[in-house]
Amino acid sequence: MVLREQGGDSPLRPPPHRRNLPRYYSHRSSSSCSCRCCCCWCCCFFLFVLIIVIAVAAYISLVVKPKVPSYSVDNLSIGDLSFNPADLTIHSKFIVTVRAKNPNDMIGIWYRDGSRVMISYRNTSLCSGHLPSFYQGHHNTTVMHVVLEGHNKLGAGVHGVFEENRRTGRIPLHVFVRVPVSLRVFNTDWRQVTVNVTCALVVDGLSPNKKVGITSADYKVEVDL
Repeated sequence: MVLREQGGDSPLRPPPHRRNLPRYYSHRSSSSCSCRCCCCWCCCFFLFVLIIVIAVAAYISLVVKPKVPSYSVDNLSIGDLSFNPADLTIHSKFIVTVRAKNPNDMIGIWYRDGSRVMISYRNTSLCSGHLPSFYQGHHNTTVMHVVLEGHNKLGAGVHGVFEENRRTGRIPLHVFVRVPVSLRVFNTDWRQVTVNVTCALVVDGLSPNKKVGITSADYKVEVDL
């Protein structure tokens, strides 16, 4: 069909027919939006937890002010020390007086089971034992008498050096203490840690039923978290 415009001869053509193509709508935009919202909430949650942890750590550092406890060997006495040349073994019984000082104002210390105390000479164990299990309050000093016993092979070479040290009156010993402890703050027990104490002693003798003089002592305290 052709139409003609009035006053002219030019025909009018109808507009071309347009096809309505089907449109397909994707849900990608809505899913990506929900994913972004989820990530945002997760980030906010972790940020909140981080702020809480930092606040608690700052409070502990500024208010509680944790301090490492100190340890010392006040006295060492010999109950028995005998060497068997037939099999190169040595039987020993030491009584060690250990002083533990808790300098904290607001932290108590639980000394748990599973501790170990050992005295060695030139990497050879002489005797061992354990600390008692007890609770130590803040600003408290506790003195413990620990009995250590052992029956170990000393070796001919080590025994010769040991006897020479006894004659000169300078016997180097190492005292090792390993004890699990729990910290108590505001009547709440926190996680358990392990305290390791190494003490390098020099004594003037190791004769039974005779006072042992401690010439020098060097202490090192480490905490395993």
